[in-house]
Amino acid sequence: MRRLAVALVIGAALAVAACGDDDDGGGGADGPTAVTVSDTAGVPSAFLEYGVREGFFRKRGLDLTVQPSQGGATVVPAVVSGDVDIGGSNLVSVLLAQEKDIPVKIVAPGTFVARKDFSAIVVAKDSDIRAPADLEGKTLAVNTLKNVAEVTARASLDEQGVDTSKIELTEVDFPDMTAAVEQGRVDAAFAIEPFVTQATAAGNRVIDRPYVGTRAGLQIGCYFASEQYLAENEDVVKRFREGVGDTAQAIAADPDAFRQFLPEASEIPPPAAQQAVLPEWKASSDPESLELTAELMQRYGVTPDKPDTSEALSE
Repeated sequence: MRRLAVALVIGAALAVAACGDDDDGGGGADGPTAVTVSDTAGVPSAFLEYGVREGFFRKRGLDLTVQPSQGGATVVPAVVSGDVDIGGSNLVSVLLAQEKDIPVKIVAPGTFVARKDFSAIVVAKDSDIRAPADLEGKTLAVNTLKNVAEVTARASLDEQGVDTSKIELTEVDFPDMTAAVEQGRVDAAFAIEPFVTQATAAGNRVIDRPYVGTRAGLQIGCYFASEQYLAENEDVVKRFREGVGDTAQAIAADPDAFRQFLPEASEIPPPAAQQAVLPEWKASSDPESLELTAELMQRYGVTPDKPDTSEALSE
């Protein structure tokens, strides 16, 4: 009954959102198709903005509008309600939504961790925490509970023999994490770039790299759409995926050009943009990353059962 009720409520929301939408999903005589995409403010949203500036989406017949967000699970309701067409989030949040019978599908890959990790667990420069084991009995800030930060922090620290059940997790927004650590409101923080670079530039210390510690090359992010939008705009989604692939290829070929662009598209100051560890982007999602993420979600109690990833992708 719970699953049926969820499906009915979401179906009603999608039906309301679809009213008046005559877009046939093609960029024809009336010009390119308008698509609104929400992604996490900072490097992820700048990735899309770079693709817009370079004309990769326009070349595919899309007029892309990028809406920066706080990321995580907050994007799921916006996609389901039709406030945005496509959302960018982490794999955990999207798999969790699917596990709750929320009708969304992954339509394109987002960020991947490269050999150098763009995440870090950071402590204050004068902290008595010198190694991962010292986190036991301490508070660790994550941007959102039950998301990729929680499961990868636990996985990486467990691998090093840390009893993560003795670590208290608390929510702090990424931009506020360095101040929270320096002021002693939390003992450590799970940060991502450019906040890691900004924190270490102030003398604070890195004690773990959770994404790489979980698995090198791990897919962290993805883009997703509601099943209704996908069914009605299959060609639009295909062209969006191709634009993501074009943008990924361009950044891989010339990352310095993207670094120069970062301050234009975000609040990242030029020094941090030049020094920050960048994610990787690719043209296709990684099924092995989805499977590992699903296993970690069950292991750490995000879901009671392991999410079924067999139909998670629309690709």
